Amino acid sequence: MTLAEFQTWLKKHKIDAYYLTRNNMFLDEDILPEENKIMALTGFSGSAGNLIITPEKAFLFVDGRYQLQAGLETDSETVEILCTVAASPHSWLRQNFSNNRHRIMYDPWCLAAEELERLVRDLPGTKFIADDKQLPGPRLSEKSAHVFEIGEQYAGVSREEKISGLLQTMAAHNLDAYLITSASEVSWLLNLRSDALPDSPVVRAYALIKKDGSAVLFGEHLDYSGIRSFAELGKALKKIRKGRLGVSYRRMPQIIRELRGPDICLTPDALEKDKAVKNPVEIQGFKKAHQRDAVAMIEFLFWLENNWQGKTELDIVEKIDSLRRKQDLYYAKSFDTIAGTGSNGAVIHYHPTVKTNKTLEKNSVLLLDSGAHYFDGTTDITRTIALGTPTPDIINDNTMVLKAHIELASTLFPTGTPGRALDPICRRELWNEGKNYAHGTGHGVGFMLNVHEGPQNISAAGSSYGFLPGMVTSIEPGYYKENAYGIRIENLYYVTEAADKNLENPMLKFEVLTLVPIDKRLINKYLLSEGEIKWLNDYHQKVLTAIGPLLDNGPAEWLREACSPL
Repeated sequence: MTLAEFQTWLKKHKIDAYYLTRNNMFLDEDILPEENKIMALTGFSGSAGNLIITPEKAFLFVDGRYQLQAGLETDSETVEILCTVAASPHSWLRQNFSNNRHRIMYDPWCLAAEELERLVRDLPGTKFIADDKQLPGPRLSEKSAHVFEIGEQYAGVSREEKISGLLQTMAAHNLDAYLITSASEVSWLLNLRSDALPDSPVVRAYALIKKDGSAVLFGEHLDYSGIRSFAELGKALKKIRKGRLGVSYRRMPQIIRELRGPDICLTPDALEKDKAVKNPVEIQGFKKAHQRDAVAMIEFLFWLENNWQGKTELDIVEKIDSLRRKQDLYYAKSFDTIAGTGSNGAVIHYHPTVKTNKTLEKNSVLLLDSGAHYFDGTTDITRTIALGTPTPDIINDNTMVLKAHIELASTLFPTGTPGRALDPICRRELWNEGKNYAHGTGHGVGFMLNVHEGPQNISAAGSSYGFLPGMVTSIEPGYYKENAYGIRIENLYYVTEAADKNLENPMLKFEVLTLVPIDKRLINKYLLSEGEIKWLNDYHQKVLTAIGPLLDNGPAEWLREACSPL
């Protein structure tokens, strides 16, 4: 169905608007291209966004990462782009649908019950109509998927031990059963993974955990013994109607309320903290995975320095992917590689295609954001790389981004500090120069799950969840000059206790996982303080010590020069 046909249907059935999220029934998790109804209707391919379709026009809501991209991919005559910094879907609906009685349609599998409650409260005269026909198209692809177990040697804790911890939480809330609707939490709890998605090896299933410790999975097209269809979920929930059913209030689609009724015990998420705080085996796995990933990255950087002329962005994607595939315990990319030269680098989440592919630009930079899933950990790294002799403006802007990165990476903070309190620490250096970046400063990272994992993140508008020892996060400030170039420096870190005995109060710190040099050709050392130079030299010495012995002669020699003191 085209956007015009969709709008004709709305007009015929007297529907004033359709609120379309990018979700399928796994809220805020990745989807397959054929499941992306927003892309099918508008052309927008970004990983986050919501669409409100009226009979006259469609309104696409994106965050700052995708404002430029959305404008390039959509037709301005039929789709209006709205940045969520200025207008959220909720505020837009309040402004445009609050004065009269209206009819708004939504998919109850793809909209959180909590969000619908807010809409109903904020728009008391509006009738919200559940779409039981899947008007935009099927929610899930019919592609079959293989499910496999991840060994305890990687996961660190058995599924029985994890379920035992959940049963204790259920007992504290006097629950007879607990429904998990997050694919990543089901995967973590049961130590299962699948190939349903190319970049996120989660098992796309719901799990009903009963107080006897048994688990029933609900999903489609999965080769897992005993799994039931989503069509059977309602019947299973009704069987425990006289018991107490717990569901995480943040992750529950509206359909669960409709299938179960009002007697749901809404609880805080029972698993997200345990999943986010990595156990010692997982932390060691992250370290080993990052060492192997660094070997691939440094081999790539060595190759690039000698071969970049005449190469394209797609050549870059293929080369770095091929080097990672050679590493032990490699499973898959952790996301589609971002490789942007010149003006393409200024599009924050740009992915090269045959249509947009550019030849690397001399005297500019390449922004390369890439990563991988290994069976023992997940990586995500961004490096901005000099091509030829970049301009003084590029060098100075890159230096300011480096200063911002160092400022947060070297910060000590109390246990439980939320990411929104850490975010301005990173931005301050750029703010002082009148610069900023339209994305978060950091995101949590899953263990061979989703490369973007909550509840923790580092963002001005992000989660209030506090950082705890064992959490893994990115730190990735950037600067993007429209139609010119993009700069980002991203490392992954895990949170640990600061060992300084002179501290009056216990503090936490970020301990680096990523072990790849930062391009010194893009640094104006006269803009760095002595402390910042020491941080960079210490980091490069750590990289050289850890990775140098793992390299062949050519890359090893390149690394010694790349890590020499500034």
